[in-house]
Amino acid sequence: MEHFKLNLESNFKFDDIVVALGNFDGFHIGHQKLISELNNVKLNKGYKSAVFLFVNHTKDLIFNQNFSRIMSFEDKLKKLESFKIDYVFSIDFSEKIKSLTPIEFLDFLTINLNVKHIVVGKDYRFSKNREGNIDFIESYMKEKQLSCTIIEKLSYDNNEISSTKIIEYIKTGKIELANTMLGDYFSIKGKVIQGFQRGRNLGYPTANLDMSFNYVMVKEGVYLTKTIVDGKEYFSFSSVGHNPTFDNKKSTIESHIFDFHEDIYGKDIELCFLKRLRDNIKFNSIEELIEQLKKDEIKCRELINEYK
Repeated sequence: MEHFKLNLESNFKFDDIVVALGNFDGFHIGHQKLISELNNVKLNKGYKSAVFLFVNHTKDLIFNQNFSRIMSFEDKLKKLESFKIDYVFSIDFSEKIKSLTPIEFLDFLTINLNVKHIVVGKDYRFSKNREGNIDFIESYMKEKQLSCTIIEKLSYDNNEISSTKIIEYIKTGKIELANTMLGDYFSIKGKVIQGFQRGRNLGYPTANLDMSFNYVMVKEGVYLTKTIVDGKEYFSFSSVGHNPTFDNKKSTIESHIFDFHEDIYGKDIELCFLKRLRDNIKFNSIEELIEQLKKDEIKCRELINEYK
C-alpha cells in the first residue's frame, strides 16, 4: 500500500483508479462492505484501488471544534494495510477544500487522480455547504462516461450501522454492541505513565495510560480488556474514570495486566475494550476495595475463554 499526501495542485499520472470516499471513522462493518466492493471493482475492471481520506475530520473545521473520534488518522492507515488497498490518498481538510463546489471536487478526482469509478455510501455528502450527494455523483459520472457504486447502509439490532451510533454506544457503556458494529474491539492507544502506584500497594499493579489522541472515551467503570504490549496481547481488567474511593479529581485509565511482570513505563500500548463489568464504586475502606478487585479478577478470568 502506497500513501500519497495530496494538495489541490497534485496531478499524478496514475493508472485507472477506483476510489472509495468517506470519513471512515472506526472502519466499521458498513465501511468494510464498501471496501469489499472497492476490491470487487478492482478485480473486475483491472483498476488500481484507492481510499481517499481527509487527515483531519471534516466536522472539526465545519464546527470549529476538536471532536473526539473512534480512530486517529494513523489508526486508519494501519487498518487499511490489512485491506490490501493499492493507494491511500490523503489531504488536509482546509477552508479551500471546504469551499470547493461538487463539480470542482469531482473534477479533482477524475482529472488530477485519474479516477474512473467511485464507491461511496448512500448518505455521503461533500463539498461547499454539503451540496454534493450520491445523486450528483451518479449524474456527474454518467455524463463523463465513468461509473460509480452506491452502497446501502447496514443495520444491526434495528439500528443503522454508523460511526455516530457506535460513538453513542461507546459513551453509554454498550461496548459489546459497539464492537459488533465495528467488527473489531474498540481500542485506544497511548503511553504508559507513572501514576499514584496505589494499585501496586493493593496487590494489583496497573499500567496508567496517557492517550495519544482525542479518542472517544468509554463510560466510566471497570472493563475486561486486552492490553497489547510490543505486539503481544495480554488479558487485563481496566478502570476508567474518577476513582471515587480516593476522590480523584482527574479521570484516569488504569489497567492490571494478568500474569505480567515487565516494567513498561514509557512504552506505547494499545488497550482493547471487550466487556463492561460494573460502575465505579466508592468503598468505605481499602479492604473493601481489595475484596472487590479480587472478585473482578475472578469474573474476568472466567470470561477470558469467550475471547480467546
